[in-house]
Amino acid sequence: MPIWIGGSAASRLQDTNVALMWWNVGVGWLLYFNVYRIHVDMSALGDAALQAFSRGYTTRLPIVVLPYGLMCLLAVLGLWGEPGRTSRRALWGIATLLVLNILSTPFAAGAQGDIQEHGFTLKAYQQLQMAHLFRSVLITIAAVWGIVEGWRLPRVDAKVDGARNS
Repeated sequence: MPIWIGGSAASRLQDTNVALMWWNVGVGWLLYFNVYRIHVDMSALGDAALQAFSRGYTTRLPIVVLPYGLMCLLAVLGLWGEPGRTSRRALWGIATLLVLNILSTPFAAGAQGDIQEHGFTLKAYQQLQMAHLFRSVLITIAAVWGIVEGWRLPRVDAKVDGARNS
């Protein structure tokens, strides 16, 4: 694959992607442990409360989806970047985990749609939770991989600066 993003730009792109992955780790686990479980509580109050919560939640998704989309875009752009603090193998591995994460979206979205259209069912809730658990685990693995790579390898900027000073 050709290198279109070199040196310090590639390193900054990779660092920004690691930071966004950690943002998404936090959001993912917050949704899994807290927000999605509110569906159960709201369903106990009745269909109107559940529908109000569900629609309110989905109308506020840009705060979750935009950083997630940017993270995925940066991971893909990183494939055309020079390996900086992240090895080529890790860049591909992280991008693969994020693509798998994207591929799981229809299962979570389908369950959310079923809850909005037909009301709460244990089957839809379990599908939502399982899909989101899968997504949260994948993003966590990608983020840990990214941070470990960043600690393990020296920054491209540091290598260039060291070569200039000698």
